[in-house]
Amino acid sequence: MNAVFSFFRSWRRLAWVALAALLSACATPLPSSSDGNEVVLSTSFERSGRFAVTMQEFAGERQAVQGGFTWLDQQGILQIDLTNPMGTVLARVLVMPQGASLQRTDGSMEYATGPDELVEQLLGSPIPVAYLRAWLQGKTSVTAERDADGRPEAFVQDGWRVRLQRYDQTGPRVLQLNRNDAQRDISVRLVVDR
Repeated sequence: MNAVFSFFRSWRRLAWVALAALLSACATPLPSSSDGNEVVLSTSFERSGRFAVTMQEFAGERQAVQGGFTWLDQQGILQIDLTNPMGTVLARVLVMPQGASLQRTDGSMEYATGPDELVEQLLGSPIPVAYLRAWLQGKTSVTAERDADGRPEAFVQDGWRVRLQRYDQTGPRVLQLNRNDAQRDISVRLVVDR
């Protein structure tokens, strides 16, 4: 029984890290690119798929979790549903200009003035995965290696090493994000199904 509790406790902790990774960019405005042009994002955007997060603490503990996500971004309002591997929604996040909220399956709510503050409340420290809104659309404002069609393929932004692959007409279908900080290594993989 302890192994089951331990599994779900680890899954829940890493699910929050994955959620933080999705959240922390949600309301971040994109800066101008090096040539002075702003990155233009679609006003209506939807993606869904799977995620896998691996976190290696330098103290030795290694945790991994996977699940699904649905990302619906319409006219400045972002809704993210985070699901377990069986498809059950564990949390729903809403990000609006006036703030961010998270609703858990038990009905409990968390509120913050923005996604960065919400992440800080949930995890005790921010995980600034800025610009995920743009990355899901295959856009970045930093210098990037580009594929044969001129789309961003690999770059480093805000401490994250990003690789975008398997583009469709909407954006990359595979996003690999890696970060090393003073306490841990984090790897996030998003695979877009639709």
